[in-house]
Amino acid sequence: MRVPNSPSTLANWIESFLVDLRNGNRSIYTLRGYRVDLEQFATFNADTATATTSDNLRAFLDTVAHLSPATRAHKQAVLASFFAWAVRNGLLSSNPMDRVQRVRLNDPKPRALKREQIEKILAAIPKTQLRDLLLFRLIYETGLRVGEALALHIEDLDLTPDNEHLNVLGKGGRRRLVLLDDPALVKLLRRYLARMHYQYGSLFRAAKNGRGGSLRYQSIQERWIVYCRQADVVCTLHQLRHSHATELVNGGVSLTAIRKRLGHKNLQTTLRYAEQSDEAADAELRAWRRKQNP
Repeated sequence: MRVPNSPSTLANWIESFLVDLRNGNRSIYTLRGYRVDLEQFATFNADTATATTSDNLRAFLDTVAHLSPATRAHKQAVLASFFAWAVRNGLLSSNPMDRVQRVRLNDPKPRALKREQIEKILAAIPKTQLRDLLLFRLIYETGLRVGEALALHIEDLDLTPDNEHLNVLGKGGRRRLVLLDDPALVKLLRRYLARMHYQYGSLFRAAKNGRGGSLRYQSIQERWIVYCRQADVVCTLHQLRHSHATELVNGGVSLTAIRKRLGHKNLQTTLRYAEQSDEAADAELRAWRRKQNP
């Protein structure tokens, strides 16, 4: 229910909410996603007198019922967060999302791909598209989020021989060092820098005469879809990160080390990302048993 004598429009509320998120150090990608979802909701009904009712929320959510359960759950979570903010700020007396049935998600299916499948996609990238090849291989070999990779600057690189690192700005404004432990990736990075002659600024740039601005997620997403189609492999960009984590856990890397590499705040998140294979689990158990019965 709306608090009486609150003249602000829904658009004002949304802008104030986003300002608070920005001040709370939320990433630019989180802010962008929240804005898109909330502006879509405001377009459906911008009148705060009726937009903030549970009936109106149900009507709005019915317009996105054709979307995947995960997407609908995300939109519900954005609205719930927005209205919880409104309650905290005295704009509403209660959260209307509390009376709306939430989307129930099935247990996530394994999302990791085998290295052979990903290598097949990377092999479909023309050799002339060095930027794309470096970007996608970097995401796969380091487990970076797409947004983290696109936000990299030349100044974030430390190419000390045999100790190459990236200084990555992750979620919540937290920085972490990511080791570039794959020699082939380091060689590709050095070749890219030698060709582009970049001295500072964005590492990955739009192809406008080689001096364009930072690449947009949408542009890279479209190119990745094309390469996947050419390789006849179904794979989302985010699956590169899952695949990297799974490869590490099956290689015996500790979950603590994987959590740090991926920039997860909680180990529980890492557990959802890294899917240990049956073979790796069996090998680990056999090694443990041998120690118990030498």
